[in-house]
Amino acid sequence: MKVVLVTKIKNLGEIGDVVDVKSGFARNFLLPYHKALPATDKYIEQFEKDKEKYLKQANDEYSLAEANALKLEKVKLEITANAQESGALFGSVGVSEILSALHEKGLDFLNKSNIILSTGPIKEVGEFEVNVELHPEIVKSISIEVKST
Repeated sequence: MKVVLVTKIKNLGEIGDVVDVKSGFARNFLLPYHKALPATDKYIEQFEKDKEKYLKQANDEYSLAEANALKLEKVKLEITANAQESGALFGSVGVSEILSALHEKGLDFLNKSNIILSTGPIKEVGEFEVNVELHPEIVKSISIEVKST
């Protein structure tokens, strides 16, 4: 299915690009979340009329992400969890626990989709770096120290 992107999507395209995606991806994600329009003549014409609005909205989102990135500059989280003497955790520290710790620090603008655990949940005591994606172009790294209780 061909769609016109109205927002930048990582690994897919920029604003105004006409891309061919699977119909399920378009129906279930791009169209309901207003990230794209169907690539019909009517919608392409509508996009051209509203292009300035979409570009301004993208610029505003980028500026907001930059401001939020400054708030994350020196964030260091300490999370306590039950652990064995060897340092292995009973369970793991995942996105939900990290998000709760960030919200306790007053960083309420983040949600689960912003936190990227590239190696999966944390399963041992120690210090870790976790990426937080605020915008497709802005990714910040935060330090997390997992301690034993």
